[in-house]
Amino acid sequence: MYPALRPNCAAPARCAAPGPSACYLPAAMLEFLRRSASSVFAWIILGVLALVFGLSFGLPSDSLTFGASPLVKVHGEDVTDADFRYQHAVMARVLPMPKDERMAELIGLREEVLDAIVERLELARIGRAMGLAATKWDAETLTMNGHFIVLGDTFDWLGDAKFNYALFKDGWLGALRVPEPRYLEIQADEILARTVRDTVAAATTVPPSEVRKAYEDEANRLSLRYVRFETADYAQLVDPTEEEIRAYVEANRDDLVARKKKQALRFSRLPKQMRLYVIEIPKDRAGARKSAQQALRRIRGGERFEAVAREVSSHASARRGGAVGWVNEEGTGSGLAPAVDEAARGLATGAVSDVIDGEDAYYVAWVRARREGDVPEDDALAELAEEALRDKRGRALARQAAEEALLAAKNGKRLDDLFDPAGAGAPGIEQRIAGEAASPDQAGPVLRTTGLFARGKPVPGLGPMPDLVAAAWDAPAGTEVLPAVFEAPTGFVVAGIDRKEEATDEGFEAARPTIARRLAREKAKRVLSHFAARSCLEDKARGAIVPSKDRIARLMTYETKLATDEEGKRVLRPYSVCDRVGMRGGLLRTGLLARGGGG
Repeated sequence: MYPALRPNCAAPARCAAPGPSACYLPAAMLEFLRRSASSVFAWIILGVLALVFGLSFGLPSDSLTFGASPLVKVHGEDVTDADFRYQHAVMARVLPMPKDERMAELIGLREEVLDAIVERLELARIGRAMGLAATKWDAETLTMNGHFIVLGDTFDWLGDAKFNYALFKDGWLGALRVPEPRYLEIQADEILARTVRDTVAAATTVPPSEVRKAYEDEANRLSLRYVRFETADYAQLVDPTEEEIRAYVEANRDDLVARKKKQALRFSRLPKQMRLYVIEIPKDRAGARKSAQQALRRIRGGERFEAVAREVSSHASARRGGAVGWVNEEGTGSGLAPAVDEAARGLATGAVSDVIDGEDAYYVAWVRARREGDVPEDDALAELAEEALRDKRGRALARQAAEEALLAAKNGKRLDDLFDPAGAGAPGIEQRIAGEAASPDQAGPVLRTTGLFARGKPVPGLGPMPDLVAAAWDAPAGTEVLPAVFEAPTGFVVAGIDRKEEATDEGFEAARPTIARRLAREKAKRVLSHFAARSCLEDKARGAIVPSKDRIARLMTYETKLATDEEGKRVLRPYSVCDRVGMRGGLLRTGLLARGGGG
């Protein structure tokens, strides 16, 4: 308790307006002031000196402030650190918030949180301007019903339990670390913002023509049976000669030099490597050793190693003519049987081995070339030229195989007879290249089925192919093969119609209400997104939304520093308030929808 108060206004001149605040002081305080007058004056002098010093040399950025400044002001309302923490906590209740700091920075987690607050306040302000209102009673009713709103969607916080104030206060509010009055204020704003969203959505209409088009796009569905003839697959069957490679280099040197520059690391500082080819004959095959010896005799008799490998080898490289590729002579080696690596290391460049006795198979190896360190330019250009020739001729072979398959189908063959799901190989073309029938271990083009897909959508397994889809819709149902070979980015396609479903007037009448509602929801989301973002940007331009640039810059600086490169240059676009308004959670919501939640 304070000591007894005594009057201090006996003389009117000394106290012109006597009153409790002006004319009465605690007696103990007066006594303390008399005894400490010198100390008080000393502190006053020190304070004046400190102020003069600060004005002369500059005060710290946080000096002479009364509480933390807001992150942003939205129509006069402060968005504080506490608001940010609440928004983060409540969003974490319904969205898959990334725990990894790198992912959080790439997604822009903090940016999403702050702009979610700004969007709520902006839409609530628009609602009040429209004459709408949401009261504390509305927020209380929402809460007592076990619901809460975040990002415009309503979620359940209570579960199957009945409302219990202690659970609400200690459990829910405690987890969110927000006082009850402030929570109810925020939820009232959320109700108002949701009402604005609902109002805009209710006013969104979709023309009947759009509904009809959407129905036809979905109801008109195709399922195709198709065979792909891939350029890369047929390029494996091409073996350019040294003369052809030299001629290509001479004709395309500038282009090849430019490619080499783009792939400089591929030809620099290499360990000791060999370009290895192999033929593999499994020991469980009848007469395996004899087959390997015969293959070796054929190669030494003048046949190309690649042609023999395609015919007899069971190794995965057989279709490539036995080409394993560039392998390190030391360390990891080729990944083949140790006996193969050991034999290959002892071969002279360009030499073919004797039959190698491996643990499970017999092998014949060929070391076509060697390299180490920086590859000479002529050698690098030759390698690039060989790849270009393979690709060019591989595409021609793929087209030829597709055209032969189409011709066979037009002459009465069914695609099922020409190709089976196991991949029996293309008709004709590969046999002529190899000289004999392809090995049964080597897969070729395969007959596949797309399954039903809607008109206007990419073809499953093939991607966007408008010419193919148009031809399929022009053809009658049950067409075995369409009358053309269709070009794809990676090769060619021969296709027929497996199944066709077409739109009807009866089907449209049945589906119209559902489609109309869905299109209206989708259109309303787009309209709301643009509406909220535009309103935010306009209000920021006129000064109704005022961000604290320094505080926001500090908040949006993540520990991972992915926004800048090693030299300190910014590589991620800097955040500005309103950037994420209208997105309602952006990439975070994608994760929620993937697990079947939200709206």
